[in-house]
This record gives sequence, structure tokens and C-alpha cells, in this order.
Amino acid sequence: MSPLDTLLAIEGVKRCKAEYFRCIDEQDWEALVANFTADAETDMREAVEPHNPDLLSHDPKAFAQNNAFVLGQVKTAHFGYMPRIDIVSDTEARAIWSMEDWLWVPEGHPVLPAGRMHGWGHYEDRYAKVGDRWLMSATRLTRIKLEYS
Repeated sequence: MSPLDTLLAIEGVKRCKAEYFRCIDEQDWEALVANFTADAETDMREAVEPHNPDLLSHDPKAFAQNNAFVLGQVKTAHFGYMPRIDIVSDTEARAIWSMEDWLWVPEGHPVLPAGRMHGWGHYEDRYAKVGDRWLMSATRLTRIKLEYS
């Protein structure tokens, strides 16, 4: 892979992750699904407290439906920082992202405690190039800290 092709691949991976965060914050669940390969693994087991063994999926549609349920009526802001992106081949990449998120949960929410949640952690992702787009083939979120107020 030429240096220019490597840089273009890195930018494609960055765009994919930016789209992921945008879709979550805008609650655009169809576009979120389109950001994954059909059999992508989503692993959020270590993203919540207490850790939840049920938050491992190989179905992006189920992942989006779960997010729609949990984040319904919740305002969110997600950020990805300082990615370390490795282009493994013409069609494969890996990345680790530092992340931060804010959630504003209304009173009476069926899942989350009301108030503000602020979290930090890391995403470990795998990507596949499908046609001219980079898509997530796996994502795993681990948390460093969660604060509630």
C-alpha cells in the first residue's frame, strides 16, 4: 500500500467512527446499522456498571435497537480522540480510540438513572473495506470511569 493509500484508508476509518458517534447522538438508528458490516460484533459488556454479560452481539440491527431503547429520550454527546489506527491490509484496519461521552437522562427513564452521566474509556475497533467505504466489523467499549450527578 502506498503512503497516500495508507493516509486515505486512515481518513476512511476516521470518517466511519465519526459517523458512528453522529448516529448515536442524532439517534439515527438506520444509519448506525449501515456503518457496520452485516455480521459485526458489538461488545459493550464492560461499558456499563455493573458489567452486563448480555451486551455482546453479532447483529448490528439488534445493537441499534438496544441503543434506541436505552437512549430513547436521552440527550447524548459522544467524542472520539487520539486514534491509533493501523492499516493491516488493503481491506482491514484496527484502531483504538480514547472516548468521552455525556448523557442527560430525564426523570422517569425506564433504564437509566435520571441526571447527568459523564464517562471516559476506550474503543477497540476492527474495520473492513467494503466497496469504497470503511465499515466497522467489530467494536468493544471499555470504561475507565463513569460519574453521575
